[in-house]
Amino acid sequence: MILSKTKFNLYCRLSSRKQREKLGMFIAEGLKCVADTIPFFTPEAILVKDGDTETYEKYSEYPVYSVSEADMRTLSQFQSLPSVIAVYRLPEPREFSKNDYSEGLTLMLDGVQDPGNLGTILRIASWFGVARVVIGTGCADPFNPKAVQASMGAVGMVHFSQHDLLDIIEVNPDIPVCGTMLEGTDIYTTPLHLPAFVVMGNEGSGLSERIREKVNMPLLIPSFADGPHAESLNVAAATAVTVSEFMRRRI
Repeated sequence: MILSKTKFNLYCRLSSRKQREKLGMFIAEGLKCVADTIPFFTPEAILVKDGDTETYEKYSEYPVYSVSEADMRTLSQFQSLPSVIAVYRLPEPREFSKNDYSEGLTLMLDGVQDPGNLGTILRIASWFGVARVVIGTGCADPFNPKAVQASMGAVGMVHFSQHDLLDIIEVNPDIPVCGTMLEGTDIYTTPLHLPAFVVMGNEGSGLSERIREKVNMPLLIPSFADGPHAESLNVAAATAVTVSEFMRRRI
């Protein structure tokens, strides 16, 4: 099938978070990303670059459209031109009840604004078997094309909700709130127990003041370098270290 101008213009709007939420759709780009995500979402359309017969036939069970290279470039959010783009329907928003937090590890994101970091954190959460992720207000959209690609399919695997973190922390006063900060205690020598909230902050400024005030278990990821070293870890790297240590102790 040939993609109509009306649908093309509609899908072009999905580069905007506001329009994704309004239209109830998002996109995944590239062969690997589409293969990783298609088991978890309902395809609205599969857009295949003109001449790619193999990919067109692979997805023939879905509404599949042939799209010119110029139009694919317009639709894409990346420099390298994808040969396929999937348009998915947004899943229903997920909410957790108060009792859902009483077991396992809850990873909370406070102002993580880079979609690549957000997608990578979802991938980390999937790898380490994190029970749930709460994406706080002010964070990037998990359905941003760059977040979807960086998640390597985890955007469809991980149980996550988008909610104000403070609301959840305040109704679960018995669950410790852990956050990585310079004044924290060494994560490798501090007793770690579940259930727990682990909060990761903004790329530049760390945890917001309102959340920092709720942290009652500050943790430090120490450097083992003998000489000069980087000032800090990337938020996704820090998340991997922190989550890994919690899960190692659990085992």
